[in-house]
Amino acid sequence: MNGVEDEPGEQLPLLPGFREMALRRMADERRRLVTDLVAERQAARLSQTEVAARMGTSQSAVARLESGAADARASTLERYAAAIGRQITWRMHDSARPAPGGEATDHGSVGS
Repeated sequence: MNGVEDEPGEQLPLLPGFREMALRRMADERRRLVTDLVAERQAARLSQTEVAARMGTSQSAVARLESGAADARASTLERYAAAIGRQITWRMHDSARPAPGGEATDHGSVGS
C-alpha cells in the first residue's frame, strides 16, 4: 500500500493532488495577506523605501514582497507589518468550517 508512515508500522493513505491543492490555497491566502499589508502601508502614507529602511532591507526587496514575486516567510511578513505599525495575528481553525466571526478565510489578519 502506498502511504506515509505516521507511527511505526502504521500507513496513512496518500491523497493524490493534496499537496498541490494545499500549496495553491496557502499561496492565495498569503497573497490576500500581502494585499492587506500593502493597503495598510499606503493608508499610512509610507513609501516602500521608508518601510525597507525600517525593516533593514532594500526597497527592491519590499517591491518583490509586495508583488508576490517572493515566497515570503512568516517572519518577513511580521517584520513588514511591524514596519508599518501593524501586527499580524495568526489563528488556526478547521478548514471545513468558517473562521470565528463568520469569516471564510484563514489567512493572518492585520491589526494595529
